Amino acid sequence: MNRRARPRFATLMAAVSLAATGLIALSPPAQAALPTGILVAPANNSTHVAGATMQLSATVEDTSGPTGPTAGVRQVEWWLYADKNHGAPTDFSDQYPNNVEDKINLGVAAAPASGTAANGTFEASFTVPSGGTIAVGWDGDHTTPIPGGQTRQYTLPSGTYRVQAHLQDDEWLANPGTPGLTQVHTITLDTGTAPPPPPPPGDATNLVSNANYATGTGIPTCWMEGSWGTHSRSGVLSATDVPAGFPAGTRSFAYTVSGYQSGDAKIMASDAAGCAPTVSPGTSYTLGVQYKSTAATNAIPLFTATSTGGWQYWTTLRTLPAAGGWTQVTAPVPAIPAGTTRLSFGVSAVGNGTITSTGWTLTAAGSTTTPPPPTPPPGTDARATIGEWEIASVTLPNRGIHQTLLRDGRVLVIAGSGNDEGNFRAGRFTSHVWNPTTGAMTQISTPEDMFCAGHVTLSDGRVLIQGGTKEWWTPASGFKGLRSSYIFDPSTNQFIRTNDANEGRWYPTLTKLENGNIWMGGGLTDRANQHGAHTTEMFNTTTNSWLPIAQVPQTWSYWGEYPHMFLLGDGRMFYTGAHTFGDQRPGSGSSLYNWRTAQVADVPGLRDKDLRDHAGSVLLPPAQNQRFMIAGGGYIDRGAAPTNTVDLINMNETNPTWRPGPAMPGPGRQYVNLTNMFDRTVLASNGATGNRTGDISAASIFNPATNAWTTVPADPVGRNYHSMNLLLPDGRVMILGSNPVDGSVETRVSIYNPPYLFRGTRPTVTAPANATYGQAISLEVTGNVSSASLTSPMSSTHQMDANSRLVDLPITGTGTTKNAVVPSNAALLPPGPYMLTVMDDKGAVSVARWITIGSRG
Repeated sequence: MNRRARPRFATLMAAVSLAATGLIALSPPAQAALPTGILVAPANNSTHVAGATMQLSATVEDTSGPTGPTAGVRQVEWWLYADKNHGAPTDFSDQYPNNVEDKINLGVAAAPASGTAANGTFEASFTVPSGGTIAVGWDGDHTTPIPGGQTRQYTLPSGTYRVQAHLQDDEWLANPGTPGLTQVHTITLDTGTAPPPPPPPGDATNLVSNANYATGTGIPTCWMEGSWGTHSRSGVLSATDVPAGFPAGTRSFAYTVSGYQSGDAKIMASDAAGCAPTVSPGTSYTLGVQYKSTAATNAIPLFTATSTGGWQYWTTLRTLPAAGGWTQVTAPVPAIPAGTTRLSFGVSAVGNGTITSTGWTLTAAGSTTTPPPPTPPPGTDARATIGEWEIASVTLPNRGIHQTLLRDGRVLVIAGSGNDEGNFRAGRFTSHVWNPTTGAMTQISTPEDMFCAGHVTLSDGRVLIQGGTKEWWTPASGFKGLRSSYIFDPSTNQFIRTNDANEGRWYPTLTKLENGNIWMGGGLTDRANQHGAHTTEMFNTTTNSWLPIAQVPQTWSYWGEYPHMFLLGDGRMFYTGAHTFGDQRPGSGSSLYNWRTAQVADVPGLRDKDLRDHAGSVLLPPAQNQRFMIAGGGYIDRGAAPTNTVDLINMNETNPTWRPGPAMPGPGRQYVNLTNMFDRTVLASNGATGNRTGDISAASIFNPATNAWTTVPADPVGRNYHSMNLLLPDGRVMILGSNPVDGSVETRVSIYNPPYLFRGTRPTVTAPANATYGQAISLEVTGNVSSASLTSPMSSTHQMDANSRLVDLPITGTGTTKNAVVPSNAALLPPGPYMLTVMDDKGAVSVARWITIGSRG
């Protein structure tokens, strides 16, 4: 999806001194000349007092361009910047960490007050607040006003600030980036509130500054607003409601939450100079706080910063129950990640109620080291424990977004327009078939823009592709999805048109059922305003056609974009809670869904349910155990810091409930690729801390048998949005793509060679090409084979493949002939091609043999 990226700081395009303005120079976007303008009001070096109306005015000029044939500015925005590095009394990013541009909106004008949009004057006004606080509906965390009409509270002490006007024309709307800009004016605001005094510093024992909230008004000095999500909250400082025996001057801070729907309420140690403590990797720390709460669920989240100044969510130190009286909590901080320089924290209420805190402590206690990857026994190959990465000699010839392993071992890579508006407008749509063995790339004629389609491998090995991009994003209507549907035939390298779906789809999920039919849900329709699809559809593989809506049971609910919807062994479906963009579904965030009766039930226990955008989720191997894992994720549309939490669930239980699992090694991240591997482990790779930025260099392997992670070397290529993962028949894992915030696409191909490729001579297997459910088959093997399995070919996009599974194939017999019986449950093993592999007693795995389960056309 082409989510509009925001520049960290505005860039002056006019010939003015950057040293004078203090703004950072960025390369201009590849578009026609931007509109120009002059900031008229407020005047440079002017002073504005509390309660007064400050006039906002800018003159503009604009010419037509190739994607904006009509000259004229469509909107002018006036922004107030607060950055202590440029003399401001506060940093807006100290008060709200995701406001990385340190700005709040003062006013907007959509039409000129005089003249024309191409050569005229735009005007608005702003009332200087009294009391030093202001509620704003638009800040540097959003390219549009904060969703849902919400506001965010900022402290605005008296002092000097900077003002700049942003000018947006048709060219900018067609290619969002840096807008046209005026010069910068410095102004003085007298809001009646003095700048905060220096905070009480931490000491050699307690590293927390202003640990007892002794100074500051509103929010204590050296603390900042850290709340997010949808709810109402009010905060208050108290000098009387404090723990017994605390020193004079101690105060507590309480947040009361009501109308809770999502997020949390908290204040955090500020990232201002001298506030959030400095920490060192290799040193262990203990964090403590006094709290009480009437909220049922509370937590202590941790955030880290590096020497480059970037902050990110790290982990949740503890979850806390309700507490009627003051309660002391202390907990050891996990090993500080390499490169970390500072630590921030808070105690949050995750639900309705009041949480009160004071008395923070952070103490150092000796030296620790982050556990390295495990060391193999002497004389063994280290790769047998941690594997290795390599970069393939071939590069992608297209802006690949979707990939599917074909039944002949080749890989279908679909780009469509590749998230490039120029390609879309020009009708340049591409797909290629790549042979990983020979390196050959074959271009495939692509009839429509399949960018952001859904896809699945059919029972006969062909690939169904539904939807894509019908219309590109505009402010009025957003993106619209295609109704078109095609089947790719590997034997002819052609896309074959089917009948249309009943609604257009963009970001749909296609899940194969036990009868081979394809369920489809979620995504955006072909209606305006990015309307979510509230219908589910069914593709009949006997007739190769989509059924009428009236023949498909309907819940009439919206499942979101690319919802992770898996088929369970009992024929029902399971929404793990992972999805792509947008808000989480209401309720618990995870659902058990009977598609035959259109009944949906909440599945309880999922933590961080509102942080599962671009999470990874997977049916853990073997599929017979019906255990699922969800890992990582964020809330990109709200700018929330991502999580590294992992939850596990056993759907074989009578009353399945998500339970906490071991956190994914490394910082919180979204865009996590999870890959089932042939040795029944799961590779977690790649990800990022921000919206298409902040790549995480980390990889690890989860072993479902031990519920433990092993850290392994990271992909040498940073990858985030639009990266894809795929397990090859020879056992290697291929990682493709990445589409960062600058609009580029990563064309290098990374290959991970798992540990099972380095554990001695690999066993081999010969198997029949076809088998039916419950059929006894013979396998001819070499090596001391101990197990066999069937793994589905992946068809992945946007960190999602809801059809990925590894099914245990129990074997008996000795010597070179093994006997196996194909599971009789088609819901466990939906019909289609599978990769059959065997593993020996050393953990070495064979190259896969293709076998089709069920009937083949």
